[in-house]
Amino acid sequence: MFHTFQIGTLSATILSDGPLRLGRPHRIFKGVDQPVLADSLARAGQVPDRIFVEQNCLLLDTGGKRVLFDNGMGSDPMFGPDSGRLLDSMREAGIDPRSVDALVLTHAHSDHCWGTMGDDGKPNFPNATIYLAEQELAFWTDDRITAQDDISLAGVRKHLLPLRDRILTVQDGQSFLPGVEAWLTPGHTPGHLAFLIDGGWCLTGDVAFHDPLSYLFPESLSAYDTDPDLGVETRRSVLDRLVDDRLSVIGYHHPWPGLGRVERTGGTYRFFAQAS
Repeated sequence: MFHTFQIGTLSATILSDGPLRLGRPHRIFKGVDQPVLADSLARAGQVPDRIFVEQNCLLLDTGGKRVLFDNGMGSDPMFGPDSGRLLDSMREAGIDPRSVDALVLTHAHSDHCWGTMGDDGKPNFPNATIYLAEQELAFWTDDRITAQDDISLAGVRKHLLPLRDRILTVQDGQSFLPGVEAWLTPGHTPGHLAFLIDGGWCLTGDVAFHDPLSYLFPESLSAYDTDPDLGVETRRSVLDRLVDDRLSVIGYHHPWPGLGRVERTGGTYRFFAQAS
């Protein structure tokens, strides 16, 4: 499944890696009563007792380079049997994985980088340079985190460290590819990045990963955040900038294809999907 659109003069495509089945809402969004979460989901037309999210991978042609942002779960069924579709989506769109010049990662959690390596131990994007934040690489290569997150750590060792010689780290505010600026947005992970794209767009990663709950309850502590308190601070800051600067949003986990904008509604926020 794919969706093509324009970011200014740039050609862009959203490629689906398929949906994920996550946990119970109250186990993910801490500090909000279960009936309130269930009602909010039902009002949005979603099942009230389970979190489902998409994986919308952005492919951008910019400056003569073909850039893929995040790459999904690969073949791992940890979050259900419906993910791992990215390569099929690329074939459907007529895109050769060998044509990808740059693989840009918001962070190194499973659903954002486990499509880097194939089951045969070879890279799915054999000609791609990999970009991620310096803080992110440092975090996942620090021996002190071994007991903290064994599954993600094993994934980094399988999918990223074998390609260490093609990894380049980026800094906050760095324009590291034509038309693409890194924005350090820590909390979900220490080196989580959002990306500002020329033409007034922002790829937000997992700062606000669920529509509508991340927007209705920005103060909720996320079970998926490495530093939940910092995650709240970052989420508020990012959402305010998205509104104030009137940025269009590419939501990785939002309902397909994840494009829209954010507005304030009282003391909270709302994501408005862009018609596709």
